[in-house]
Amino acid sequence: MPNDANDTLPVARVGVASGVPNDVSPPSRSFEDAYRNGAFSDLFSLPVHDLEAGLGRPPVDDPEGLAEALLAQAEARGDHPAQRAAIERLRDPRTRVIVTGQQAGVLLGPLFTLSKAMTALRLAAELDHEDRPVVAVFWVAAQDHDAAEIRETVLLGPQAEYRSFGLPFPEGQPAGRTPWEPAWGETLDATLTDLYGDGPQAQEARAIVRAASEAGSTIADVFARLLSAVLGARGLIVLDPTQEAMARRFTPLLMHDAADPAVGPSAIREAGETLRARGFEPQLGRASDATNLFLQRQGEPRRLLRFDGRAFHPDGVEQERLTVADLRDVLERDPAAITPAAGLRPITQDAVLPTAAVVVGPGELRYFAQLRGVYAHHGVPMPVVWPRASVTLLEPPAVRILAKHGLEAATFQSNPDGVLEARLLALHGHAERFDASRRELERVVEHLLDEVDAIDPTLQGTVERGRDVLAMTVRRLETKVAAAAGLRDDVTREQFGRLRSLLLPGGGLQERTVSPFAYFARFGVEPIMRRFESVPTSGAHALPIDP
Repeated sequence: MPNDANDTLPVARVGVASGVPNDVSPPSRSFEDAYRNGAFSDLFSLPVHDLEAGLGRPPVDDPEGLAEALLAQAEARGDHPAQRAAIERLRDPRTRVIVTGQQAGVLLGPLFTLSKAMTALRLAAELDHEDRPVVAVFWVAAQDHDAAEIRETVLLGPQAEYRSFGLPFPEGQPAGRTPWEPAWGETLDATLTDLYGDGPQAQEARAIVRAASEAGSTIADVFARLLSAVLGARGLIVLDPTQEAMARRFTPLLMHDAADPAVGPSAIREAGETLRARGFEPQLGRASDATNLFLQRQGEPRRLLRFDGRAFHPDGVEQERLTVADLRDVLERDPAAITPAAGLRPITQDAVLPTAAVVVGPGELRYFAQLRGVYAHHGVPMPVVWPRASVTLLEPPAVRILAKHGLEAATFQSNPDGVLEARLLALHGHAERFDASRRELERVVEHLLDEVDAIDPTLQGTVERGRDVLAMTVRRLETKVAAAAGLRDDVTREQFGRLRSLLLPGGGLQERTVSPFAYFARFGVEPIMRRFESVPTSGAHALPIDP
């Protein structure tokens, strides 16, 4: 994959995407379960179900100015009237926000971008009231600079062909300050044409991408236009924090952080130790001299600011010394030059938005567990942290295969090899016989235990070990029999192979891997979005796609 910014047309290839956005690499599911059950109540300000308390947060300063900054962005993008109407509601100091966000990935990144956005929209709609308006905001993580996480995307072809390709985004540059190259739009159009042809659904998807690419001035602009094209009619407000009018609203909080830069990282480390003591590895780490601030001057890489107790210096540039006054001067000249690290970004967001709840992915949930002290340091109300809904799209072949074998998508995704083995054994009559053999072995062992207990109780351990050896032998034999059955059952093997390619493309979960445009180009935008509209605001859901 070329990564030089001067490369013009990257070569599409088949393979596994190497970059993953910030919603991925989730912790064990037990972390979310423990969170929902209140196990981390001391690390969050509000329990997950206390949305009323979240809605009761105080208004932000200058809601009129916030609305004006967002309207300027919406007008520049040509956003839908429903989006502008939602922004107008923010002028009312009673209005609260359900916010979510994601990095500016190619072709909207993975499917979970839509899951996040629709969770926020659905939650806002459920809470909205005439006396207490609630709107949904999508924060485009345009300040992020990790090109490896956003430059690649994955598409599935009509026969579930796995296609990973990328664009040569430059390293170290924030997506909101990196110009979009016209050749990149040509690459996207050519790739979609090659994979999906020229049917009406493919033409619709390509038209959306062409319009966003032609109008785009930065990587983040293209992402924001795609998001507005897909979700604008539903009233989703799209926010780019690198736009000047919005970036200036962050200055007070950034300068407050710079005035005492060790407090936030210390709070993050302390919360991390609490998590570690409870058996969970912290998501965020902070070195002793690390701050929660980045510096990125135009044309230069984005660098973490470090603080030695007297002065700041950009990471890797020890000879440069910066005071708090110097940082203020930088922000005066270029309000997007100093940006928050992950340990400060949510606090920055919730200082300028009247956030009642923030919709997060499983990885983000864990780093919010380390941020309560940072919120407190800045006097910003910590909102309800709401785990997003999880969605798997079921194409007609997947629906048929799952129904034929009496399976749920989540069951297959959790253990595809084990499910296939169990089905092969059951289909060919072996499962019942192995179960009967296990029952008989257990009966024999129990009889032996009774016998040795009467003769010499110390021999029970020997019998128990023998039982374990027998169980492992039967399990190995069962696996070999299933493999032999699979060699003779081409139909079942092929069905499960197809299911794997649809639900676990490239070995990863569909929602964490495949771009929504893989489905837009084959089934149309609205049919897919109507399916997402039916998703509740939490839990895992499999959505059949109507052909």
